[in-house]
Amino acid sequence: MLIKILLAISIAILFHGNASAAINYTFSAFGTVGYAISDKPYSYMQYIDNEGTFSRDSLLTGQLDIQFSPKLTATMQAKLAADRSQEKGIAPALTWAFLSYRPNNEWVINLGMLPIPGYLNSVNRDVGVTYDYARLPAEFDSKSPVYNVLGASISNTYAFANSELIIDAYAGRAKHKWRYYIGDDLDNSYSTGATYNKVTMDLIGTSITYKTTENTYLAGLHMATIKNDGASLWLKEVGYKAITPDIGFYNNDPNDGAVAVSSYDMFIFNLGADIHLGNDFRLASEIILRKNNDLDIGLNTLSGYISLRKKINKWTPYLFYSQIKTENDTLNTYTKIDNNQLPNGIFNNMQTQQINTSQHILADFYQGYDQFSIALGTSYHFTPLSALEAEVMLVQVNDASNLFDIPSEYKSSNYSATIFTVSYSFAF
Repeated sequence: MLIKILLAISIAILFHGNASAAINYTFSAFGTVGYAISDKPYSYMQYIDNEGTFSRDSLLTGQLDIQFSPKLTATMQAKLAADRSQEKGIAPALTWAFLSYRPNNEWVINLGMLPIPGYLNSVNRDVGVTYDYARLPAEFDSKSPVYNVLGASISNTYAFANSELIIDAYAGRAKHKWRYYIGDDLDNSYSTGATYNKVTMDLIGTSITYKTTENTYLAGLHMATIKNDGASLWLKEVGYKAITPDIGFYNNDPNDGAVAVSSYDMFIFNLGADIHLGNDFRLASEIILRKNNDLDIGLNTLSGYISLRKKINKWTPYLFYSQIKTENDTLNTYTKIDNNQLPNGIFNNMQTQQINTSQHILADFYQGYDQFSIALGTSYHFTPLSALEAEVMLVQVNDASNLFDIPSEYKSSNYSATIFTVSYSFAF
């Protein structure tokens, strides 16, 4: 993929219409060194536990912009950060590599590896110096499947006296590794820890953004067709084996009504705003609704956040509340599966233990979200291109959360964690 993108950019350079015109190059870089620690031994967002980590928030990114002419440019961006396709290690990744053609001031056409539009921080989510939070609220930020695609986008800008309206549309494909955490061991089939499932996502979407000198409002609608490239299938319907009218267990057996599929469609709708309240106060909020009609699992969620921040010279203290919850019917099914346990005496002890363990594992794959976070933090800007950020955050889980890795020795509902984060972000 990288070779194809670089080849396309090279061809654009070679066949540049005005060979005598100078080609301008601009290089920029940005990064974050971030440390986070929790008061709990189990991991939050894959990395954060009571031993502390630099892996969750630290990154280094470089970007090269090439201007062939006023109408034709190329952008390439590469990032070095923790490898999210495995449990440990760091890996380079190509985040952007696209050509932009601007026939006039209103229209822009992009082709290549490009960002998905439609969120307040779509373009700058890795540029920590551009926002005041120690990190973007996880309940919202983690719910979009991916943030860049290999494809095309088109943008049209309508300029007014003191504002502008931007309409974006895009289509493309992305490869991804979907992470599941299994909290129990079961024979030779499953063991405690993370497993990754390869998926291919075909995405199409559109967004509308309205900007004034001080405020931003946006809305987006996205559809993703997600195809399973791994060995496991997704459960469209969970099976149930009834032993007595009141006792039974859930499973993935087709003979008990389970139905599996290799692909499904996910619809995502989001709204957002970042507005100036006066006296250097700003209010920002985004919500995102995920809905699929193909799978009976906990991906159908409503999540969002609201934040209040105030600029005081070089300081910007902030407070935010963030929440995610699976829709009630699906969350109730998750809870039934996770809490379902056979009594002793129906099978022998080993069989009973295996079946009871399988209920927890099935719930881990089923997924469920019911949590909120409250964070208090501040940023201090040494310069417009360097900032120190510190935050304390309380995360409260009610019925379930797949953002935590919960081993079997801990309860999987009604728990909390306090997370401390400090980071330094820069750009040049």
